[in-house]
Amino acid sequence: MKLIRGYYAYLAIAGGLLLGLVLPDNWMLKIVSYALISAGALSLQRVSRWFLRASIAADVCIGLELLGGTPVLPPGLLCMALQYAALVPLLLTGCMLLLAYREQMRAAGRGALAEWAVFVVWSAGFILTLLMAPGWLNDYALALTVTVVNTLTVVGYIALLADTFRAQREYIRTEGENP
Repeated sequence: MKLIRGYYAYLAIAGGLLLGLVLPDNWMLKIVSYALISAGALSLQRVSRWFLRASIAADVCIGLELLGGTPVLPPGLLCMALQYAALVPLLLTGCMLLLAYREQMRAAGRGALAEWAVFVVWSAGFILTLLMAPGWLNDYALALTVTVVNTLTVVGYIALLADTFRAQREYIRTEGENP
């Protein structure tokens, strides 16, 4: 039963990441994607404490998305500030998931270099988004930064999704060996 629960927990995390990648502008599906990530990570908290922290960060994402969503607040400065503030717990959610995967790989005796590479790509996209928010870039630098951010964000989501399936495979292997 534990093996099946872990299998579906990883699928919930992957489903949340996939929803975040495919439909990033639909605020209601963002909430559903954060809820899937939170539920999956909470189910895996016995594997690593980082999953519990990722679940809490995803819950914060839900709260900020509810407050900053267009049906709740009218478009304006407060709504925009909340949308940028929601990027921080999203960044932390991905980083904590990667730290949980790294801990899981190390416990299984595997290398964790892939997690560090995904960590850099995932973080760079969100950090650049936060850095360009104040509007201090000129038009050329802004256009270039937007292109880089869009590329890094998509690559980061895909890499995190692939690493989720890698961690799931390792979880199934180790749990199958240790009944």
